[in-house]
Amino acid sequence: MTSFALGQRWLSGSENNLGLGIVTAFDTRTVTLHFPASDETRIYSIAQAPLTRIQFNKGEALNHKDGWQGKIADIQTINGLNFYLVENPQGEQVIVQEGDISPLISFSSAKDRLFSAQLHRSHHFALRYRTLKHQQAQFQSPLRGLRGIRAGLIPHQLHIAAEVGNRVNPRVLLADEVGLGKTIEAGMILQNQLFAEKVQRVLVLVPETLQHQWLVEMLRRFNLHFSLFDEERCADFTTTGENPFSSESLIICALDWLVNSPKRAEQALDAGFDCLIVDEAHHLAWSETAPSRAYLYVEQLSKVIPSVLLLTATPEQLGQESHFARLRLLDPERFFDYAAFQEEQQHYQPVANAVQSLLAEKPLSTVEKNQISTLLKEQHLDHLFQGLASQNEEMQQEARQTLIQNLIDRHGTSRVLFRNTRQGVKGFPQRIYHSITLRVENQTQTEEVKTQWLLDFLKTQRDKKIFVICQHAQTAVHLEQHLREKEGIRATVFHEKMSIIERDRAAAYFADIENGAQVLLSSSIGSEGRNFQFADRLVLFDLPQNPDLLEQCIGRLDRIGQLNDVQIYLPCVEKSADEVLARWYHEGLNAFEQTTPMGMALFEQFSESLQKVRSNSTALSELDNLIADTKQAREKLKIALEQGRDRLLELNSNGGEQAKQLANSIAAQDNEVELVNFALNLFDIIGVEQDDLGENSIVITPTGTMLVPDFPGLKEEGVTVTFDRQLALAREELEFLTWDHPMIRQGIDLIASGDIGKAAMALLINKQLPAGTLLLELIYVVETQSPKGLQLNRFLPSTPVRLLLDNKGNNIAEQVAFDTLHSKLKPLGKDVANKMIKMARPALEPLFVLAEKKIRMLAPTYISQAQKLADQTLSAEINRLQALQKVNKNIRQSEIEVLAAQRDQSLETLAKATWRLDSLRVIVTNKE
Repeated sequence: MTSFALGQRWLSGSENNLGLGIVTAFDTRTVTLHFPASDETRIYSIAQAPLTRIQFNKGEALNHKDGWQGKIADIQTINGLNFYLVENPQGEQVIVQEGDISPLISFSSAKDRLFSAQLHRSHHFALRYRTLKHQQAQFQSPLRGLRGIRAGLIPHQLHIAAEVGNRVNPRVLLADEVGLGKTIEAGMILQNQLFAEKVQRVLVLVPETLQHQWLVEMLRRFNLHFSLFDEERCADFTTTGENPFSSESLIICALDWLVNSPKRAEQALDAGFDCLIVDEAHHLAWSETAPSRAYLYVEQLSKVIPSVLLLTATPEQLGQESHFARLRLLDPERFFDYAAFQEEQQHYQPVANAVQSLLAEKPLSTVEKNQISTLLKEQHLDHLFQGLASQNEEMQQEARQTLIQNLIDRHGTSRVLFRNTRQGVKGFPQRIYHSITLRVENQTQTEEVKTQWLLDFLKTQRDKKIFVICQHAQTAVHLEQHLREKEGIRATVFHEKMSIIERDRAAAYFADIENGAQVLLSSSIGSEGRNFQFADRLVLFDLPQNPDLLEQCIGRLDRIGQLNDVQIYLPCVEKSADEVLARWYHEGLNAFEQTTPMGMALFEQFSESLQKVRSNSTALSELDNLIADTKQAREKLKIALEQGRDRLLELNSNGGEQAKQLANSIAAQDNEVELVNFALNLFDIIGVEQDDLGENSIVITPTGTMLVPDFPGLKEEGVTVTFDRQLALAREELEFLTWDHPMIRQGIDLIASGDIGKAAMALLINKQLPAGTLLLELIYVVETQSPKGLQLNRFLPSTPVRLLLDNKGNNIAEQVAFDTLHSKLKPLGKDVANKMIKMARPALEPLFVLAEKKIRMLAPTYISQAQKLADQTLSAEINRLQALQKVNKNIRQSEIEVLAAQRDQSLETLAKATWRLDSLRVIVTNKE
């Protein structure tokens, strides 16, 4: 039985945070401890007390309660109490009784925890080691920051995210056609930069109607928790005088609000953001003589914020002057003169046919060869032209790719502009338009007749998912109530007045194939930011009033990832204003069945005539003439756009084969067994309850017996998770776990930075070894302390180095694999382990000395390898940019200078890398 005495010092194994306790009372059944550091008192059952006796040894440092520290020279024990002879700071030897020891003692090091018997189980130690190994691997993975997105793996998006995300202070224009995912590209770039700690503070400026779309997209797809800022939120800071924009790191707000509020605009400028994202940047009106207020404000921001992403319409939609204005925001030194820009762009036009011939694998004409030679005048191209004419197919392909890559490198804007087209990306389904003409006696019957049509339509589509768009939230609510109460049709609503959680539930109910809603009724604003590619039937209950809004509605279904043709149904009252608009959309713009980049331009061009015809819907001849004029104008614009397609830019933007390989690499890690095993092991050891639902989903719930008070990202009511990307795409209520998910990343941090598994003891049954043989397993970590922006984790993440010393001090780690050894170990009872640690201490102390000598010899190898990798990686990028700068003015000198400074600082910091003992396990053998 444990022996207690008044004044003894003990540590609570279940509440280390209480500090060092002192025995104030005990009897045959209980013991009472007071913890001075936390001023708490606990009464324990002696039979089950989670207590460890704290005793120090000669030569160790002892902290006095008065704040001084001294070295122990001798120890005496009288009536169960220890009295320490300690040399104080004045050089005097004084006696310190146990009661005078500082209560603020901490046994945080692995060795301290071992000798104070603060032991965890052997499988906790194994989890810690595996956690450190995974942490190292993830920091060095080229896929880090790209895997965790809740979206399909689209090659061109991944290419842009990797290319731009890896840059220093990227400043780019994302100008993909509608439906190709510019918001996702921006989010992936941002996530990549945040993971690399290149940026910390982000400002996203959007039109007011898109604020919730961005909020939802960033949260649901990237687990990025942005805050919406408006005047009401900022007003809360009036009394404190604090800059409201300094209160959060990730902020979304409406650009118009800032432009019209000089005070808030100034505060945003002063808030120290390091990344700016502007959506719908084509609305920033600019001319050389009269730039708009919005343009001028974004220009101010772009001068003080190092990283800038502009999301905009395609250059063809913008017009060359407007396109130049966007580029000018990104690099005013490079794009300072519009006339010079126009002339430069014209130099690239003659190469277009030559590029097309190369892409189509056609022979080059003499004219085309001359055009390429002029552009690549610093190179000798004869051998490449000979390669194109070779009978050897491999030589042809190599020569073709070399020429194309060289042309891309010299492209005027390929480094700052990314633009993909549907024609270039391919793989989109058809859009099929169904016009339903309804007749009413008077206009007051319109809603009633449309509702009855919808009801009849739904009855014929029982096995299909139907997405219905209404103009107003109230319309959607009334329709849902009517369908549910009067017809028993399973329906759900989706509108802007619902919370994000409520919308999640509605989306999940709609997505459920077997028991979910047949129809989702949504307001046009409420559906922003949500895509439902699993549905292929769209009902436009109310007709959107301009081409952009129409495209946004259709785009909820017609996006990358849609597997079926999209059926579009429009119930429209005969001879109504909407019927006129619908005919103009369909026959004039072909807007229902194709994306129409020039739609808004034509809408503005013909708006006056269109409005006149809509107000007199019986004037059919005028409508026919308007449609004919619109169609003619559309065809002219379409031809001009096709002729102006910049195929070099498209080729650079979609990434080609490299992008496909990147997508395949990420797909190979989805549902990875190693990740699943690690996550489930982590949850199990922490004490998180797991309930397998089948179908690749698991419910995890916190318990009262967890080793930590809170597990990152785990809600009180629990979370349903999956490792399956396709399932996560179909069911938005599921958390999609990857190595990049916050729950996994923060779970790794929780173990690596905490005490779980730092010290353990286990039994090895081995008949070949003498009973009582000791093995000491040590995990050292080689690491560096550096500024976040250097990203030294790419080269030297916290790297675990395993030693396994036998009782003679030989390191047998390479001969005895970790998993093999761990699988043969048995647990030891706590009391037995405590006794054995005391007995083994004299034998263990010399092994610790030997271990320090061995790691001192091993660590420099890891550090040297990291320095070499850093030098090679950064020097190669600097050399590449310097070579490109000679032929492409878009390579910023500042970017090269930053990289060079980073290389020098990285090598200097890596040279100062250190190592520490992270964790250990003592293994004792027995024959049975």
